[in-house]
Amino acid sequence: MKNYNDKLTRNIKFGESWSTRVINGIEYKRQVPPTIEYLHDVTITAEEGQIIRDRLNEVYGSNPLIGYRDKNNEIMLLIDSFWREIIFQLYLYKKGLSTTKDGDHPKGKAIDLVTPKGMTPYQFYRFIRYKCNTKFNWFKVYRWGIHCSRR
Repeated sequence: MKNYNDKLTRNIKFGESWSTRVINGIEYKRQVPPTIEYLHDVTITAEEGQIIRDRLNEVYGSNPLIGYRDKNNEIMLLIDSFWREIIFQLYLYKKGLSTTKDGDHPKGKAIDLVTPKGMTPYQFYRFIRYKCNTKFNWFKVYRWGIHCSRR
């Protein structure tokens, strides 16, 4: 099994895919790694996320007004949520923070990405949808970012 800091892609760590866990009503971020049955889909989702990150740097890398940057001045892809335990998905649904009891996150086929600085969520969505050539085929635009999934 992989460790938290192992890489799924050049820039995405395995730990970024981990599910949040809720204990006594408190959320503990990225505490539970995906189970073996979901690793294949988690890896594909990470690879598609890497495509978005690479394309952001190709198109906007020279524009200092776009994106949060790493120590190499590359635009980072900030992951809000990735794979989720089904129990965490149900918790989000019951709290009204998700519109579905199951969805694509518990399957490892969805990722939520924070909109880069200097873009609107809608601009980020259009960029992903029309400029990145990923396997994502279902999107939802939120005020903070974009949900991308493979259905």
